Amino acid sequence: MNKLIKTCDKVVSFILIVLVGFLAAGVMTTVVLRYFLGLSFSTLEEFLTMAFIFTTLFGSAIAIREKQHIAISYFADKFIGRTETGRRVATILIDLSILFVALFMIFYSCKWIGQVGHLRSANSHLPMSVYYIFMPITFAITVFYLVVDILSLYLPIEEADGGYSTDDKLPEEQE
Repeated sequence: MNKLIKTCDKVVSFILIVLVGFLAAGVMTTVVLRYFLGLSFSTLEEFLTMAFIFTTLFGSAIAIREKQHIAISYFADKFIGRTETGRRVATILIDLSILFVALFMIFYSCKWIGQVGHLRSANSHLPMSVYYIFMPITFAITVFYLVVDILSLYLPIEEADGGYSTDDKLPEEQE
């Protein structure tokens, strides 16, 4: 199971790296073209907007895995307590609430794609379903990571390799 999870981590991280690289190169290109040559490409700007949205969707999924999502623990600490059992209960409640929203989004985004996915984009002329399909995909990844997070409370599942908690440490300090 750890191998599947690590593979999913690597795939999502690679997608994010590609998207951020595309955003950086694309924004620099549009700035140069617009301000130095007076050119503007609406199709490129549409792709950049969609890439930005996709980074948010994929980033929110990987944030669950790396335990970097926002979890307001004030109420959990107040009502459930700071014991190990209390923390497990709080984690499960938080994960279940996010899971409810993710499943809701999967269901209704699929319904939404079925109704308006055939419409074409004004700039790229791609069917909007090409863009919209990322909603249920990224929320399905989020559901996967939520299940992994809940299972990690009871099974030996390796933690994610990344995250902000290790950004300021050298590789030999992380071990």
